Amino acid sequence: MSDRPTNHGGGHNTRHPTGIRVVLAVLATLTLILGPFGYLMGLDADAHAGSAAEWFTLAFGAAVGLPFLGAAVATVAGDRKAALWCLALLAWPIVFVSAIHLLSLGG
Repeated sequence: MSDRPTNHGGGHNTRHPTGIRVVLAVLATLTLILGPFGYLMGLDADAHAGSAAEWFTLAFGAAVGLPFLGAAVATVAGDRKAALWCLALLAWPIVFVSAIHLLSLGG
């Protein structure tokens, strides 16, 4: 007998779909907030404690790493639609970096 749950729903997560979606919502929120915040702080690092590299690392980790983490969690949970939404968040860094530089918000 296997420890894995049976899946009669045709590839959908039948055990805890709400819990997975809550975790992915938290990761998406962190992505949307910490990416631009870290990037702006990196651009303005000379006025604050810490180096620009530390802030840009936070921005990159949040804007790129968290969507990949969310996609991995959703894939393991069997939620393909949520995994695709997480991967769609990879366009967010292009949006916020372009907006920051076009609006001259940084530095």
